[in-house]
Amino acid sequence: MTPDDSRDRLIRLENEVEHLTQQLDDVSKKVTVMHDLLMQAKGMRWLIIAMAAVAGFFASFVAKLFPFAK
Repeated sequence: MTPDDSRDRLIRLENEVEHLTQQLDDVSKKVTVMHDLLMQAKGMRWLIIAMAAVAGFFASFVAKLFPFAK
């Protein structure tokens, strides 16, 4: 391994680490925004869960009656 080869490899590694650091910063910002949004919509989250439960109940009820609809 020549000194130039290891220098080139180190430069590539530094560039990759810099790129990964930028990506991690972007992901961190997105997660923070999503967390803030969910914290603002606490009541809406429970409403969505309740609506999904009611829809599941009615879907199971309709599926139970579906064979007799002929």
